[in-house]
Amino acid sequence: MLSTFLKLAYRFSHSAKWRHNERLWPHAQIARDAMGAIERFTWRGRNVPLARRAELQRLRRLPCHIIASGPSVADIDYDALPMHHVMGVNGAIALTERAPVKFNYYCILDAGFVRQRPDLARRIVARDLVLFVTPVVLARLLDMFPMSAFGCRFYLVDDIFKRGLEAARTTQTLRADPQVSASAAFFGDESRLGFSFDIDNGFFHGGTVAYFALQVATWLGFTEMYMHGLDLRDAAATPRFYETMQTRAPTRLDDEFATLIEPSFRLAANVLRARGVRVENLSRTSALGEDIFAKVDWRSLRRRNLSLVVPDEAVPVATLDSVPADGAPSLRPTGTHGHA
Repeated sequence: MLSTFLKLAYRFSHSAKWRHNERLWPHAQIARDAMGAIERFTWRGRNVPLARRAELQRLRRLPCHIIASGPSVADIDYDALPMHHVMGVNGAIALTERAPVKFNYYCILDAGFVRQRPDLARRIVARDLVLFVTPVVLARLLDMFPMSAFGCRFYLVDDIFKRGLEAARTTQTLRADPQVSASAAFFGDESRLGFSFDIDNGFFHGGTVAYFALQVATWLGFTEMYMHGLDLRDAAATPRFYETMQTRAPTRLDDEFATLIEPSFRLAANVLRARGVRVENLSRTSALGEDIFAKVDWRSLRRRNLSLVVPDEAVPVATLDSVPADGAPSLRPTGTHGHA
């Protein structure tokens, strides 16, 4: 009852460009550093420790496996697949019920997922991993679980158009911001589609949390990535690998594929390829074409010496050379809702 009253009061007292903050007001406080990255988050008077950029960014010598939730995940024998860096999204944590997968990073951008699957959310936050979330998702987690439930570290990120406790921004505003324009690739002059190489400036939605995870992995310093479960096909009628037809959660993937999801991944493929970043799709049935990410069988990875354990040397990301995607100034390799 109180939350409904506060939401109505916020809508009455704030214009539409502030509407995305209604779930944060009046309990959240956000402090940013000189570059605009979130460095402190307070919820209901309690300060929440956050991971720092300097702890995370470096050039990674070994590839990152990004595990989404498409049914093709069930076709992979994870006991036979060596993985040194693993990032999960939403319900991918359910994979640990059938295979000894260790997640190093995780992404949740949908507060609805936390509300609908608190059992999976609890298992995620209990792990020793870095969890990338928005302020709204973090607030939901803090309200749902006691502090004793958290074993993860949080890294807070913003939708590039809707930063926490700030007014919404337009494409024109972002393009006019030198800091943003130097670290993001836009799809057309007026489009809201894009790819962010620096998530501290915000991420592009892309219609699926897997698209955000790709931006996070690039920001972390990975130059070789494998996408698991990126099926994106008949999502409304096909349960995720951990669901049944009776338990499947609703999704907008089918509705947004042609106008948002496919164009976003196509843009990402182009700009990443130009920068020497390799992304391959382990879903042979993915709705994304071969011209976006090459489709490979997971068994082929075993023939690429991925089982070799080599030092994951730390190289400052800023020392890497980058190749402009479209003749624009080179971008520094530092780097949304829905289920994938």
